[in-house]
Amino acid sequence: MFKDSPKLKKIFLAGFLLSFHVALTAYINSSFLSSFVGESWVSVIYIFGAAFSISALLFIPRILSMVGNHKFLLWSVGLGAAALISLSMFSSPWIILPVFVIYLTLNSITFFLLDELVEIFSKNSGIGKTRGFYLAIVSLAWVIAQSIFGKILNSSSFNTLYFAAFCVMAALWMIVFFYLKEIPDPKYDKEKILPTLKKFFKNKNLFRAYKINFLLQFFYTWMVIYTPIYLHAHLGFSWGEIGTIFTIMLTPFVFMPLPLGKYSDKIGERTILILGFLLISFATLFLFFIQQHELWIWALALFATRVGAATVETMSDVYFFKHINPENAEFIGIYRNTVPVAYAIGPLVAFSVLLFVPSFNYLYIILGTFMLFGIYLASTIEKNDI
Repeated sequence: MFKDSPKLKKIFLAGFLLSFHVALTAYINSSFLSSFVGESWVSVIYIFGAAFSISALLFIPRILSMVGNHKFLLWSVGLGAAALISLSMFSSPWIILPVFVIYLTLNSITFFLLDELVEIFSKNSGIGKTRGFYLAIVSLAWVIAQSIFGKILNSSSFNTLYFAAFCVMAALWMIVFFYLKEIPDPKYDKEKILPTLKKFFKNKNLFRAYKINFLLQFFYTWMVIYTPIYLHAHLGFSWGEIGTIFTIMLTPFVFMPLPLGKYSDKIGERTILILGFLLISFATLFLFFIQQHELWIWALALFATRVGAATVETMSDVYFFKHINPENAEFIGIYRNTVPVAYAIGPLVAFSVLLFVPSFNYLYIILGTFMLFGIYLASTIEKNDI
């Protein structure tokens, strides 16, 4: 893999740093925002961020064709670093809230641009292996970050975490500037947005991948936004304990993607996706019944949900990227739009649900039930589609 495409090492390092900086703050963002607007209105901030991200991802391919991936990536990472230093320094909601929305948008753009670089250097015969290894690398960043963020919060504040994330982004900018500048851009398709959307959603394979990935991202939105609030504010876990729980929870993303990617290159994604959705559904439903302050019970239960999520994430990406070419940047933008779309719809649904359910943990019943739909979606993949 690296012999054929030496630049992949630098791209994987960039993906590691990007994910590491996101992971440092991902699980405290909702608590940080709630100190400015209250728990109920955190969802609204995420919806605004999602709306901007959706628009940005639709226009990215046209910008790529004009300025190229390297320049665009430099600007995206640089502005993301500027947003983080602002979040670490200021305390006015009039600054924090719009900057946070911009920061979410820039993250979506940067992840897209790295996705495009990985696609350029992936070999069609080993997309599953390459994607699986890439997911394992970026997931390792999440695990390491979770073992750190709780310790930082025990002796410091949210601002310190945002500053630490800024330092990581500064390192990422240096990697992009010095090591990724000689990557050639493919001839990106220059179709208009509406025809591209029609072409994407008329393709049954791409549309299926989109729906599968949307379900997964919907799962992530509720887990990332509401589980830290539930554990900290409702069950009384300290941030150090939450860091330990999340470190254990995320380990499946490190050891599962590579073997799953290799396996899918041989047998396809259908059966593996069905098993992944079965596990993610029933493990999430089980969370409803855990209402006590028990670190290891929560760690193991959340670990089970992430075994399912790691399976679905790997297979979803492999399935999608097997059905596109490197020049289809606009298709990658639509596919990755599932993240901001989920962050728009997920918090809106949760906001509505919390108005009617008697307690916070009912979110897990609804979420687990919703994930069952993924079993049907996976079953519609043709058995010979490898």
